[in-house]
Amino acid sequence: MLESIVDAVFDPEWNATHRVKIWAFIVGSLFLSGIGLPLPEDLPLMASGFTTYKQAQDTFVLWHYVVTFLTVTIPILAGDLCAYALGRRYGFGLRDRVRFIGRALSDDRIARVKHWYDEYGSFTVFLGRQVAGVRLVTFYTAGTMRMNVAKFVLWDFLGCLVSVPVWLTLGTLAARFGREWMQAASGKIGLVFLGVVLLAAVGLVLFDRRRKRRAGS
Repeated sequence: MLESIVDAVFDPEWNATHRVKIWAFIVGSLFLSGIGLPLPEDLPLMASGFTTYKQAQDTFVLWHYVVTFLTVTIPILAGDLCAYALGRRYGFGLRDRVRFIGRALSDDRIARVKHWYDEYGSFTVFLGRQVAGVRLVTFYTAGTMRMNVAKFVLWDFLGCLVSVPVWLTLGTLAARFGREWMQAASGKIGLVFLGVVLLAAVGLVLFDRRRKRRAGS
């Protein structure tokens, strides 16, 4: 069953046939991630690069990627603007009324982002777009500070110009070489690679726990 699912995902015809559902999922996920729901933004961005390559019959077509960039950037900016608008309208008091916003807008994250705004001003919006985990805080705080909305959109868009192509490229590489990577993973080289990735993941978890303990002390 797993093999049949993999065959379908890597099949250009399957991607072309299901393009509407695929893009609806990607656009919806990006918008919901922007307004603060705990959904990873990077995965749908990678999926957009993956399916763009597949829908072009395993061919890199530049203008397809230009369209993809615009397609994913619009819901990203729309979601970020919603976070900005919530901050502008309700301030940080909304943390006590909406649970997932309260979890995302933790005191240490707010303190970190406010420090960035003190140091870098509006450029913080650009920085926040590049760092997973503080995006909602960055954009929400911009709203509470009543940053000029045009300036907010400009810096957010410039941030997309940097981050989005990176994830599109990674998704395209996965579409192009994913089969070979999966085959390699079944051999010794693949096992070594997976071991390194696993160790890195464990290290990141331990580092994050240590950082949280320090922040709580």
